[in-house]
Amino acid sequence: MADRVYERDRLKALVHYVIWKVGAHPDFGATKLNKIAWFSDARSYVLTGKSITGAPYTRQEHGPVPRDVMIVRGELAAEGMISQLLLKQRHYEHWQFKALQHPVSGVFSEGELKEINYWSTFIVHEHTAESVSELSHDFGWEIAAMGERLPFISVLAQRVREPNAKELEWAKSKAKELGLT
Repeated sequence: MADRVYERDRLKALVHYVIWKVGAHPDFGATKLNKIAWFSDARSYVLTGKSITGAPYTRQEHGPVPRDVMIVRGELAAEGMISQLLLKQRHYEHWQFKALQHPVSGVFSEGELKEINYWSTFIVHEHTAESVSELSHDFGWEIAAMGERLPFISVLAQRVREPNAKELEWAKSKAKELGLT
């Protein structure tokens, strides 16, 4: 299945939109920005055959990263669309973003915006940077070499595992409810 041709302006618009939408959240930073972009693009590709941006992603230490994300962020900052500040904490560095201008409308379809909005809300409100990194460290990410390009279809790569306690409890409850036990 052929993806859309990569248009860096679409990645730039996605980054700007996400920063505008959730950038003010205190736990939002570069890790969550990259994960929102990855899951929005990859899940859109799996569901529709087209990613939102066509951007190439590579395997990096903390998960998939759009190859041009630093360039795009720099352009947005230089254009006065966002501010970005690298905060140095004791044991780590953290990027802080703020949208200075409203994002351009009409770039994304209603379905694309729905996908971006879902992942923005889910990742910012339900995950820490660490837990969302674990979520993106799926089997497709694991088998790729550091710096290697990750195809969007890799989100479907799975390995069989034992259910965790919560999943096992749910399955037993469901089986009992259905009269299977």
